[in-house]
Order: sequence, then structure tokens, then C-alpha cells
Amino acid sequence: MTIEEEIQDIKEMLDDMPDDFAKYSTIIEMGDELEPYPEEFKLDELKVPGCQSNLWLMVERKGDTIHYRAVSDAVIVKGLVALMLQILNGRTQKEIQNFDIDLLKELGIKGILTPGRQNGVGSLIQRIQLLAA
Repeated sequence: MTIEEEIQDIKEMLDDMPDDFAKYSTIIEMGDELEPYPEEFKLDELKVPGCQSNLWLMVERKGDTIHYRAVSDAVIVKGLVALMLQILNGRTQKEIQNFDIDLLKELGIKGILTPGRQNGVGSLIQRIQLLAA
């Protein structure tokens, strides 16, 4: 599945939600499904700068693809991370580095996120792309 198709699937899922509260709750639930993050990797050098909450992100290379693991101490951030990892995990370096953050506008979640959280998503994507290099 391409990045665009993955975004479209998530958009359709969120569009089926009856209101913004349901979208918010669904995103939080996605965070509960994140792959466990090892405590020993909660290191300062693995923190994502520019995020309001504590967010740790590590990268693993599996052949030609890149796999990320992350955790945050904020439930909505964990959900946003899960959403981004659903889109970007298992991609090649080129796919990740060419990812256009503007595609996220299609998800329609901007209205339910504070400006600080929106900036944090941008910081997360920048860090994901940096780690893909």
C-alpha cells in the first residue's frame, strides 16, 4: 500500500466518526496499540525536540525498509505517533524522505489539535525523516 493509500484509509476511518470527540478518542486508542518501547531507550538523545510532551523515537533498519518505535507520556501524542507510524513504518529511506507533510491535511485532524500539537507532529515527521537518512 502506498503512503497516499494509507492516508486515504485513515481518512475514511476518521470520516466515519460521528464527531471530533470520537476522532480524538480513536486517535488515543491507536496509541494504546503501539508496539512496546523499551525503557532502556528512553534516552535524551532519542527524544524528539519541539514536542510539548516527552516523546522518544528509535529507528531500526530491516533490509531496505525502516521501522520506528516510539512512546510518549501524553496519550494524544501516543495516538498521533501511532497514526504517523502507521503511515511511515516499513517504508524505504526514499519514501520517508520524500514524504510530503501536506498530505496529512487530508486527514482532517487539524481542527481537533492545538497549534502546539500540530507543531509537534511536524517535529516528529522531521525527526523521522532525519533518522531515515
